[in-house]
Formats: sequence, C-alpha cells, structure tokens
Amino acid sequence: MNEALLHTIWKYKLLGQTQFKGSKGEVIEIISIGEHNQDSGPDFFNSKIKINDIILAGNVEIHIKTSDWLKHNHQQDKAYDNLVLHVVYEHDKELPQNEKFNVSVLELKNYIKSSLMEQYNQLQLSKQTIPCGKSISTVPDINWKTWLDRLAVSRIEQKTEYIEHLFEYCKNNHEDALYLLLCRNFGFKINNEAFELLAKTLSYSTLKKYADNSIKIEALLFGVAGLLDELFEDKYPKQLQNEFEFLKHKHQLVPIKKELWKFSKTRPVNFPTIRTAQLAGLLNKQQSLYHLIEQKPDLKSLQSFFNVEPNLYWNTHYKFDVESEESSKKIGETAFQNIVINTIVPYLFFMSKHNTNTDFVEYALDLLSQLPAEVNTKTKEFTKLGVETENALESQAQIYLLDNLCSKKACLHCNVAEFLLKSSSK
Repeated sequence: MNEALLHTIWKYKLLGQTQFKGSKGEVIEIISIGEHNQDSGPDFFNSKIKINDIILAGNVEIHIKTSDWLKHNHQQDKAYDNLVLHVVYEHDKELPQNEKFNVSVLELKNYIKSSLMEQYNQLQLSKQTIPCGKSISTVPDINWKTWLDRLAVSRIEQKTEYIEHLFEYCKNNHEDALYLLLCRNFGFKINNEAFELLAKTLSYSTLKKYADNSIKIEALLFGVAGLLDELFEDKYPKQLQNEFEFLKHKHQLVPIKKELWKFSKTRPVNFPTIRTAQLAGLLNKQQSLYHLIEQKPDLKSLQSFFNVEPNLYWNTHYKFDVESEESSKKIGETAFQNIVINTIVPYLFFMSKHNTNTDFVEYALDLLSQLPAEVNTKTKEFTKLGVETENALESQAQIYLLDNLCSKKACLHCNVAEFLLKSSSK
C-alpha cells in the first residue's frame, strides 16, 4: 500500500460507497471529496463531510498509518489545523491532535476491495512496456479518445518549454525564434544541435538581406556550416566558396566546425548537405514561415510553402564532388509532416501563450488531426495491443503516454488505470 494509491482511491471514489464507520463508531458520510492538493499542506482542500448529523467543511489528510502524522511533523504545522477528517489505511495510534480538534479517523483497510488491489498489483508488477497491456482494449473509445486529446496537449506544451529558451535568446522576437526552431528541427534529431548552432551563428536578419538570391543564401548556409572548407572540383561548390569568401568578410562571419555534422548512421536523404540545401530553398522566400502561420493557412497551403526545389546540383549529389544516381531532393512528405509536428504546431501553442489567442491552439490541433499517424518504435507498442491510431494528434499523445507514464509505471496518473481500477472496485 502507498499514499498515491490511497489518494487515487479517495479522489475517484473507488470505495464503492459514501457512508462509513469512523474509528470511534461515528457515522461518516462523504458528501464531497474536495480538491486534490498537489503542493504542500493537506491532501484535499474544501471537502464536505457529514459526521453523524453534523456537516463539516474543511481539509482531509491521507496517510498509510495514523502515526505517519507524527513522522511527517504535521503536529507542528498550523496548515493542518482546519482538518475535518483523517483518512488512513490502518489506524494504529490515537493522536492528541485529533482529540484536541475532534477530528474523526476513517480507516480504509476493510473497505478497499481485494479485486481493486489485485488490479493495482497487476499494473505495478507488469513487465510489459505498457503495464495495462491488453486491458487497454476494454477502455471505452470515448474515454480513450478524450484522454488522448489531453495527452496530445501535454506533449505539445512540453515542447514549448524549449521554445521559451529560444524566444529569450532572440530577445522576444517571434520571427527569429521560429527560424532557430525550424533550423534545429531540420537536423531531424541526429544533427539538431549542429543546425541550431548554425542558425545562431547566421542570423535570420542576415539571410533576409538576400531573399530571392538563392546562390548567396546557399553560400551563407553552407559556408557558415563549415561545409565549404575543402578543395572542390565541381563548379557549383567552387561558386559557393567564392560567394561566401566575400559575404564572410562583409558580415564578419565565423564558420562552425564541420566536424559537428554527422553523416554516418543516417540515410543519404538526411545528410546535412541535403537538409541544408532544402533549408536554403525554404529561406529563399520573401515571406517568412512566421508570417505565414500567423494567417492560419490550411494544410495544403502549408505544404505548398515547403514544396521547394533545392539547387539542381543536388539531384545528382548527396555530397559535394560525389556524383550519385539522379533523384529529386525536394522536402518529402514524411519530412514535411515532421516539421509540422515538431516546429509549426508547438510554435502555434507558444504564440497562443504569448498572444493570448486561443485560435492558434485550435488551429494547431486541427493540423495535427489532419496528418497521418506517426509510425515508430513507440507507437508500434500500441499497435501491438490492437490500438488503432487515426492521426498524428493521437500518435503524439501515445508518445507522451509511453514516455511520461507507462515507462515510469505512473499508472495512478493515467485515465486508463483509473478506468480499470474503477471497474475492479464495482
């Protein structure tokens, strides 16, 4: 037994009744469980309890044993003076404090059903990646979908924490902050840090000076990335070198180390050279991504914005001076979806927070619901259990669920476990 489980039992009324006998034989009726307090102080505020014929309003404290009150030194804390009920799993000691303030003690040991404990133990002892395993299929669809909606929002809000850092770095400039986030996510995990460093070294304001001049933008990006620091044979990289030599001195730019870029253990389409070429095509536009999403365009318009053609040189290359079989190097469908999920949607949430415009949140969630569900090692864990994932909103929720609850056995914070425990307590 642990206090977290007792909190859950109390919070979700899993005892199957509202009337009980106190430690001194008094009749205790739970009218309202109160508000769960996640901070210091009593566990539940503003509860309403009927003791015999008297209705009391105040706080409820929950412990495994009554004597835990003394272990936690609550007797020295005036925050616990306004107590109307002391709920314990086992009443092992009479307390002067309870006697002084006439606080009833409710022992739960004989009220908690064995079936509930069996269900809880199954979850905690489970060796599956998702502790509730196949039981998840017993959860009604409406409960599951509602829970996923909440988790998806939590997942996105989690991502906005890093945006706060970027926004502060950019001195509260939205356009610059989104540029940094976009560049970072063009690293597609393996080169995130290098791309962010590139963006911080090469400001968006510098790039904007050369909008519609593709060669200069390519020269700036590849040059500051340190990827032009070689002797080349092909005409194209030589042209970029010449352009960058002039621009480097003009803007006093210092390239980052080319060794930061990772080519190994990644598919050629994810090579930093290809992603940099695609980024150059995207930044070679008069309209910024920030001003575009401010207008809340539909998904098709967003995709059109990202439908850029890198320099034709890259159709036959993945690296400078290394010719390859011809193929288009446009931003692919999967890459576009990744950018929407990890860049656009979180930034819309961030904009909503700073502009107090909830329309951006609704728009962001609508974009996610239009994208197909992601398929990765985490979402596959749910697929194995027969869970159907309809869109990216649901797959993002599943990733959050797995990372923050399932992997930590934090079942008592999950609505699935809540449903299963409620079912077992009937």
